Amino acid sequence: MSARRPIEHLQPWLGLAAAALGWGAAHQVGSASIFDDCNRAEPMFVLIVCGLGLAVAVAGGLFSLDIWRRPEETPGRRFLGGTGALLALLASFAIVLQATAVLIIPPCAA
Repeated sequence: MSARRPIEHLQPWLGLAAAALGWGAAHQVGSASIFDDCNRAEPMFVLIVCGLGLAVAVAGGLFSLDIWRRPEETPGRRFLGGTGALLALLASFAIVLQATAVLIIPPCAA
């Protein structure tokens, strides 16, 4: 086994971590700014945060997907890469749905 750089040790985990971070940030900012206290933010702010969260989740998923596609990786690293890529896909879908909800549901509707 060749020596790896420190970032290469973390690469299979980036999809898992980035998906959770992007989804969590989009959800918390969205719920805290629009749905809990109507006077704090406009829907455009939440859409920007959802876009940033989506970018983080997709970037992490691409890093993990790169590991999954390498045939020379160990089975454990390939499994983590595939799992990270799939979780990033799921988180990205959830972020898109949250952004869509901001566009459909008016602020302070509840």
